[in-house]
Amino acid sequence: MPRISDEQHRQLRQAIADHAFLHRILRQIENLHKVVFHADDLDWKFIRSSAEEILIADIVTRYQGNIDGVYFALRKIEESGQSWNYALSEYATYTHNYYTMPLGVILRKDLFGKDSHFVTPAAGPDSATKR
Repeated sequence: MPRISDEQHRQLRQAIADHAFLHRILRQIENLHKVVFHADDLDWKFIRSSAEEILIADIVTRYQGNIDGVYFALRKIEESGQSWNYALSEYATYTHNYYTMPLGVILRKDLFGKDSHFVTPAAGPDSATKR
């Protein structure tokens, strides 16, 4: 049984659609799926769902569902002298790497249940890119 409620999932999906910084992170995670896993032949909706799950999992596990945590993390990177675009890329890359590795896959399965979307081979038989 998934640990994230349908309501929280819906709210966070809406937040990603409504906030440009979250949407840009999502797009970069989608691109990383395509580049890292050569997933160009997968349905874009599947890639989008997987990327959303990654971003939502990060928001839920690190920031208890509060999107402000992501914004402040981006600002902290920017305050260190990096550009806003660099901060978005850095955040997306870290999050993608974490949630496509075995521990991240387990966390996502725990949060989203059997309806999870995996592009990573680390998900084994649950992966859309079985190798």
